[in-house]
Amino acid sequence: MNSERLTRRALALVAVAAVCVTAAELLFKRGADATAHLPAAQTWLGLSVLASGWTWLGIIAYIASFLAWLQVLRRLPLHLAFSLMSVSQVLVPLGAWALLGEHLSLHRWAGIGLVLAGIIVIAQPAMASEEKL
Repeated sequence: MNSERLTRRALALVAVAAVCVTAAELLFKRGADATAHLPAAQTWLGLSVLASGWTWLGIIAYIASFLAWLQVLRRLPLHLAFSLMSVSQVLVPLGAWALLGEHLSLHRWAGIGLVLAGIIVIAQPAMASEEKL
């Protein structure tokens, strides 16, 4: 069974998975925006977004995230790995703000802070067990 220890390698793999899924979401949004001008008859199934290169790059990033996630699951228990992946709830809005120019309300910023605090609380015991070794 997976160890409760949060090794540097496991943490790096979580970071890769989170960054890749964040990139995928931002690329999917760019792909959706790039095809928003198409007539409704062509977009009702949503398949028109496949005409955008942004969408295909997002699919590649999503596959990379999936592969990194499988490696994370080999090294950490699911409850810890899944909790750490909550960092994507921080990265996606920050990416949307920084790269897409989306507005983040004060409530959203507060939520981002709370998510980060939660990740630290959850990761702290696993990080402490790694430091003892």
